[in-house]
Amino acid sequence: MKSLLTAFCFLALSSMLPAQEAAEPDQALIQAIQEAGGQAIPLAKGDARLSVAFHLSDKEITDDTLAVVANAASIHSLNLRGTAVTDAGLAHLTGLSGLSRLHLEKTAVTDAGVAHLTGLGSLEYLNVYGTKLTDAGLAQLAAVKSLKRLFVWQTEVTEAGEESLKKELPELQIVPDFRRDREREIVDAGRAAEDAAKLVEELAAMIETQTKTVADAITANTAAAKVAEDTQKSVASANAVVEAANAAKAAADKAVAELKGNDKSPAEAVTAAEAAAAAAVKNTEAATAAAEALKKPAEDTKAAADAAKKKLDEETATLNDHKKKSEEAIKKAAELKTKADELKAAAAK
Repeated sequence: MKSLLTAFCFLALSSMLPAQEAAEPDQALIQAIQEAGGQAIPLAKGDARLSVAFHLSDKEITDDTLAVVANAASIHSLNLRGTAVTDAGLAHLTGLSGLSRLHLEKTAVTDAGVAHLTGLGSLEYLNVYGTKLTDAGLAQLAAVKSLKRLFVWQTEVTEAGEESLKKELPELQIVPDFRRDREREIVDAGRAAEDAAKLVEELAAMIETQTKTVADAITANTAAAKVAEDTQKSVASANAVVEAANAAKAAADKAVAELKGNDKSPAEAVTAAEAAAAAAVKNTEAATAAAEALKKPAEDTKAAADAAKKKLDEETATLNDHKKKSEEAIKKAAELKTKADELKAAAAK
C-alpha cells in the first residue's frame, strides 16, 4: 500500500512539472560537416548527439577539415578511417567531451596524436588499426578511464605494452590481446596434439582389427577357391566321361553299321552289336546328365570364389588405407607435439 501511494504521489508531482522538450541536433553543425565532406546523422529522434563520418567522403579529409568539429560536444562518434588526418589534426578533437567512439584506422596517426585523446572523458571505443602506434602511445591511453574497447591490429604495439595498459585499465578489452591469444594458441596447440595422438591410437586399433579381418578374408578366399577348383575338376572329369561315352557310342554305331552292311554277318553278331550300341546310348545319356548336374554347383562355387576374392581385395585396400592414414597421423602428431612444446617453452621464458 505504501509503495502504491508513493508511486501515485510521484505521478501527481510529475504532472505538475512543465514538459521537457526533446533535444534537437545542431543543424548548423550538421550543415558545416556536410560542406566539409562528411556525414552527420542524429543517433535517434529527439537525441541531439551525432554520428559523424568522413571515411566515405569524395573530398580529401585533412587536418584542417577537422576544425569544423572542434569543441562540438554533441558528437557521439567520429569515423576518420583511411583519411589524410595526421597527429596535428587530432588537436581539434580535444574539446569533444561527448565523443564515445573514434575510428582512426589506416591513418598517419602516431603516439604524438594519441596524446591529444587523453582528455576525452567519454571515449569508450578507439580503433587505431594500421597506424604507427607504439607502446609509448599506448601508455598514454591509461588516462582515458572510460575506454572499454581498443583495436591495435597491425600497429607496433607489443604484448608488454598491452599488459602494462591492462593493469591501469582492468576492464579494457584490447584486440588483438597478445597474451590471451598466445595462451589460447598454447591451449589449442596442446589440444590439437592430444587429438592427433588419439587419432594415432584409434588408427592403430583399426589397423589391428582390419589385419584380423584381412586374415579371415584370406582364409575364406582360400577355402572358396579350393571348393571352386575341386568343383571344376569334377566338371572336367564328368566332361571326360561324356566324351568317352560319346566315343564308345560312335564306335558301337559304327560296328552295327559295318555288320549290317555285310550280308555274311551272323544275326547273333548284329543283335549283340545293336545291344552294345543301345547300352552306349544309355551310358552317354547318363554321363551327360551327370555332367549337366555339376554345371550349376560349378557356377555357384565360382561366383562364391569371385566374391571372396573381391572381399579380400576390399579389406586389403581398407587396411592399406588405414596404414597410410596412420603414417600421416603419426607425422602430424609429431609436428603438433613439437609446436605445442615450443610454444610452452617460449611462454616459460
